[in-house]
Amino acid sequence: MANFGTERVYQQFEPATRWTSEPDAEVLVADLPGFKKEQLKVAVTATRKLRLTGERPTGGNKWIRFHQEIPVPLTADIDSVSAMFKDNKLYIRHPKVKTEIPQTKPPSPVKPPVITKPHDQHEKKHGQGSKATVEKPSGGKTEQLKHDAHQKAREVQTGKKESIGEPKGPLSSKDEDKDKVGAKWFEKYKEATGNVVKEAKNKRQLLCNLAASISLVLLILLYARNAVRSTLVWKLEE
Repeated sequence: MANFGTERVYQQFEPATRWTSEPDAEVLVADLPGFKKEQLKVAVTATRKLRLTGERPTGGNKWIRFHQEIPVPLTADIDSVSAMFKDNKLYIRHPKVKTEIPQTKPPSPVKPPVITKPHDQHEKKHGQGSKATVEKPSGGKTEQLKHDAHQKAREVQTGKKESIGEPKGPLSSKDEDKDKVGAKWFEKYKEATGNVVKEAKNKRQLLCNLAASISLVLLILLYARNAVRSTLVWKLEE
């Protein structure tokens, strides 16, 4: 009753603290001599800090108190913090967060894709086209026709010269047959040669059209690229 209405005089106290590590937790130990369990308070703030407070009388209207805030380790689970007071020491246990490492198979090596530029494709197609125009038409049947036609034409011309130089009378049926056969082979030769020349011209025209189309596409792409660049430059200058 003698102390009723008297104002308390507080003396600040800073307890000694240290961290100890366990396999599954981090433990904060605070030395608090003369304190009792009911005189202490432990709380975890929303900013992941451990708040320790306490006060006790030392005689008369004099009191001793402390207030500390200690950051909680990032590896600790703040929802499972526990405290124990024993032998003037406060043990605050911070269990570690359990992290399960997923077992993943090593990724299989991926081959990088082969990227061909439009310019390379143009050169490749142009090279193939030039090869097609240089190649000479070949074939056993055509060569045979040309050989036979030359031989028959030579025989016809030889027979005509002989008939002009030394007239031997009217032509026999055999000579007429030879003339017909020679003329027939000569027409076949002309037809075969004309088809080969026409086919070569068609291929050349097709390749020229293809090269012109590819060049036009490249010019359009180049123009679009320059237009985008110029637009970006204007935006940066603005």
